[in-house]
Amino acid sequence: MRCCIGLLLLLLANGASAEEMARVYLEAFQLGSPTRRIEGWRELDPARAVAGCKALGFDCSDDPDPARAATRFLKPILVSGPYRGTAKILRRRGNSFYAAFEAPPGFRLCKAGIDRVGGSIHRGAVFAGSIQRAGGDRLGVYAAVPADGSGAIAFRLLVVMVPEARFAAAPCWPDGTLLFLCSGSTRCQVSRAFPEADLR
Repeated sequence: MRCCIGLLLLLLANGASAEEMARVYLEAFQLGSPTRRIEGWRELDPARAVAGCKALGFDCSDDPDPARAATRFLKPILVSGPYRGTAKILRRRGNSFYAAFEAPPGFRLCKAGIDRVGGSIHRGAVFAGSIQRAGGDRLGVYAAVPADGSGAIAFRLLVVMVPEARFAAAPCWPDGTLLFLCSGSTRCQVSRAFPEADLR
């Protein structure tokens, strides 16, 4: 069922308990006013999110309790001026935003991917994301639209978090990895070192 997309979030445990499992968070980032609406993860066919998880090397599966799955690793949408999404805004300078998808207590950022095919960026806008572990694990994001306020950015992302106790053994990507850099209406590149960050 489309409404139960939160289902895709309990994954990979190799027989471990729920507390020891990795988590995949469904994230969203929208800045400005897109000319076309970008569907949220909840509105997509669940197979899209499951395929994204597999691209990142995790086996996402439905939670046996759909009601719990629908809320377990989905974050509330935050709204701040022209921004709407699940990242926490850390700083704003004019039309430039610095934001972060932060790891919850007891977890560390492992990997992340961007659904660039299903996303949108207008000419003059910039959207970039990198792994940042200094001072706390997070997917750090920089986003900017032209000074006149025109243009928009809208993307869906998946962010994988692993328990601190399993971090050293997990196949996580290194600190400082630039995962994606999108600039203008046609240029959007993912990491050459980790092309699976592209959730096609």
